[in-house]
Amino acid sequence: MQNDKLFYGKLFLISVGLLLVNDFYLKYQFHNYLTGKLSDFVGLFAFPYFVSLLFKSKVKTIYILTGILFVFWKSSSSQFAIDFLNNIGIGINRVVDYSDLIALLILPLSYRYRTKNTSGIKKINFLPKEFIIGICSFAFIATTLPKERGEINLKSTYETEFEMQKDSVLRKMFKYYQSDNDPKYQAVIELPEKRSRIIVSTIISETENDRTKVQLDSILFFVTEARGFFGVQKKNVDYVKELKLKDFEQLFTEQIINELNKK
Repeated sequence: MQNDKLFYGKLFLISVGLLLVNDFYLKYQFHNYLTGKLSDFVGLFAFPYFVSLLFKSKVKTIYILTGILFVFWKSSSSQFAIDFLNNIGIGINRVVDYSDLIALLILPLSYRYRTKNTSGIKKINFLPKEFIIGICSFAFIATTLPKERGEINLKSTYETEFEMQKDSVLRKMFKYYQSDNDPKYQAVIELPEKRSRIIVSTIISETENDRTKVQLDSILFFVTEARGFFGVQKKNVDYVKELKLKDFEQLFTEQIINELNKK
């Protein structure tokens, strides 16, 4: 029973919630350095904590193995494993970025939180342990499903104007965010039938007479997700790669500009 109380650790539940929100929403709406690193930190906090609740006699071993596997995955040494999975039809990809290893700093904090006195943890009666296990299992599986990312980097000269103030345009274009050092905004073009998202960069600027100019500055990159556990379908990736600049501009018009005109 004492071990069951650990399923209700506040920091553990918060980290699982952040993992889901970041991977299913924030990464696509606010693609930046923070959202890129957040999943590593909260994932490394929550994952070994959760697994050690299922194998409570192997707590230290689980934390050590989690750190080793994370380093292996983030290094070029894991490329042979990725190539093998791709060869058997499980599309998977990752970018070698050793700066991600900074997330390992969260492991000792998670371990201390897991092994400290649990007297302050209280069970939440309306939240059954089985429900927490189900949500955690979904979070760790769904957020690690294979994805393939590809750079596009096409420049565009497409632009249009609206007879409304910039603030009004921005409130309607809720998928955009503003950088402190850059006047550009990012938007997401959805291709649900191809399991893909295309990230584009736009410039929103004021003109005379309270009009606002919307420019499609560039098409940045795409992310194609797997369907279930069967890997990323090559035909979906190829479809996005074969799109031309005019195709991206048409999609931008249909999904962003036309929707704004309706509101």
